[in-house]
Amino acid sequence: MIYYNRTRIYIYGQYKNTPPRIKKGHTMKLNIRLTAAILACASILTSASACSSQNTSSATDSKNESSITESSVTESKDNTKSDTTSDNSSASSESTVTSDESSSENKKPVGVDGVQTNGQLVVDIDGHTWGISLYGGGDGANYASYLNEFKEKVGSSVNVFNMVVPTAGAYYLPEGYEKYNASHRDSINSIANKLVNVINVDGYAALEAHTNEYIYTRTDHHWEPLGAYYAAKAFCEMAQVPVKELSTYKTETIEGFVGTMYAFTEYNERIKNDPDTFTYYIPSTEYTATYYTTDFKADEQFTQFHSIFVDQPASGAYSTFMGGDQKIVKIETANKNGRKLCIFKDSYGNAEVPFFIDSFEEIYVCDIRYFDLYAPDFIKDNGITDVLFTMCTFSAVGENAEGIKNNLLSK
Repeated sequence: MIYYNRTRIYIYGQYKNTPPRIKKGHTMKLNIRLTAAILACASILTSASACSSQNTSSATDSKNESSITESSVTESKDNTKSDTTSDNSSASSESTVTSDESSSENKKPVGVDGVQTNGQLVVDIDGHTWGISLYGGGDGANYASYLNEFKEKVGSSVNVFNMVVPTAGAYYLPEGYEKYNASHRDSINSIANKLVNVINVDGYAALEAHTNEYIYTRTDHHWEPLGAYYAAKAFCEMAQVPVKELSTYKTETIEGFVGTMYAFTEYNERIKNDPDTFTYYIPSTEYTATYYTTDFKADEQFTQFHSIFVDQPASGAYSTFMGGDQKIVKIETANKNGRKLCIFKDSYGNAEVPFFIDSFEEIYVCDIRYFDLYAPDFIKDNGITDVLFTMCTFSAVGENAEGIKNNLLSK
């Protein structure tokens, strides 16, 4: 068994280091082969882990820190499936999907030639092929309870936020295919209703307002950075920190993006033959990024690299952010507002990071699947003022959420 994790190859139970090549400017070239890049992304949804944090406010931090009222936000829609199982059910065999004749109340796109393989739907929408992960649903009770426990441990001096976001199927599943997909909104509502003193950010609504824009990739199970921007903006507004307009960012585009959906659909040629475009945004604010191992020691592979952008082949475009899922990345910015953010996230959170550089003095990016420290002490020791748990619905109701309990909250 061989797959790529960050910049190391996992071969039969052992890690082999593959040193990155440094490139002049803001990016680093990783020598990643096409197949390996696809398999790296394919492992994202199934791996488990979590992170958490705690903070004791210092005089310096509290001087400029905004006061945020802690509250549990109740969503406007009723939870019609709050008792659904946390298992993400999906069919393992390939079959032709027949469109349900019953129409939805909301306007849905029209899908053509839908084929379901291993829980993924391949379907043509408006002349382009989409790969859409079918969602099995779940109430996120464990996830919510872990966030409540974390909040209790870090206390009132730390603002703790939750932002669970849906995947593309929440908005772009064609009309008539709803029976194959559980409600992302119901899961997000269920989690929000269970939070205690954790500030909920409605990522679903933030994205729903922009579904006429290119906010999700067609060939990958992630979102486009544009979608991450709208979610990040919603969080910054809730956290009462400044957020810059998208027009202030430098734009970079990767053409020919064939992402994880090619592997997820057992290499469906329709996905391969209709590649995507991946556009990301580089902030103008100066910053320095430092990469750490799981025990918060400098990662020797990145000692001379201080950017959050890493050059990738078209197949690995989503790994442009930090080269993929890192254990801990500390970002020091030119902002001196006393606000220090710790992000506990899955791979969806990677695309949000660039949009926080203009908003916080320091940012700690921690992957819940690889973080291996007692998070409340980590928060306290680093003077963190704000904690954001951000991930997709699959992670929040699935095994990844257990990383919060097993990694972040266990000494």
